[in-house]
Amino acid sequence: MEYLLYWLFFELIGCSIARVVIPALSFGQVYVHPMNASPERFNWLGYRRDEGGRAMVARDVAGFIEFIIMIVVFLAIVLSSHLF
Repeated sequence: MEYLLYWLFFELIGCSIARVVIPALSFGQVYVHPMNASPERFNWLGYRRDEGGRAMVARDVAGFIEFIIMIVVFLAIVLSSHLF
């Protein structure tokens, strides 16, 4: 059950949204490691550079970053709707 929740929130939802949001926010300079690609070594922060010099984010790190962004957006919506 715990693994299912992890997979649902971080891998499925987080990585799917991160694949669109992270490149858009970085103007294409950062992207998420593809799902079907072979596993590669990342530094301790979950990043590495590809051959073209662009930064690549590990899938699990991208899912966690996107999950934090979703929580902040959700809190902003809830707090802004309850102020009035």
